[in-house]
Amino acid sequence: MPEPTDRTGPARQLWEAYALSRDPQTRGELIEHYMPVAKIIAAKVFGLRTDVTASFDDYLQYARVGLVEAVDRFDWTRSVPFEAYSAPRIRGAILNGIAHETEFSAQRSFWRVRMQDRTDSLLGDKSQQPERATLQELIQVTVGLALGLVLDESAEEPVDEQLQSNPYAMTEMEQLIRQVRALLVKLPEREQQIIREHYFERRELQAIATEYGLTKGRVSQIHAQAIGRLRSLLGEKIDTKL
Repeated sequence: MPEPTDRTGPARQLWEAYALSRDPQTRGELIEHYMPVAKIIAAKVFGLRTDVTASFDDYLQYARVGLVEAVDRFDWTRSVPFEAYSAPRIRGAILNGIAHETEFSAQRSFWRVRMQDRTDSLLGDKSQQPERATLQELIQVTVGLALGLVLDESAEEPVDEQLQSNPYAMTEMEQLIRQVRALLVKLPEREQQIIREHYFERRELQAIATEYGLTKGRVSQIHAQAIGRLRSLLGEKIDTKL
């Protein structure tokens, strides 16, 4: 049988106790005992980073996750030292965690830009000083942004989980999506193109402007006109049912 690792010192006592009891307190003591190892690995990976969106604290947090997993899975009776066993797992946890962190950050940035584009187009000249907009104009912007979210849903984006838990709300949303999609064909061709490219193909207004040889301001105007027209058409459709 292989010689057990850490045969002397506090680590041996902790591993022996944890192997027998799987006690949470002993587990915590093992994690803290090896935390310096996780910090060293986190520092090395952090030093080689190519993306600056995550802080060292993020790296350290993911290193701790890897360390915890290593402690839970380690067989101390084997001849492999815990440091050697845990190092690739800690490093892997850091890299996986930071990859997700970067992806989420990119997604948040993407949606922040999209929503700002939409708000600017719907506010028009008041986009730089929205406090000067009237209450009615701000209401129109809010309605326009809500309609934009419906268009995002109609592009087969996953429906909000809160809606999924409410079958009545889910049915209403599905009906609204179908109505809005059907109304798109009533828009002028250029407005249809911009709506489809911005919402269905996930393209920014600036990219659309470049494609058509227009200014971003002009594309924003067309986008706002299209949203306003859809809002009016949707209102007419609802009124006819009352």
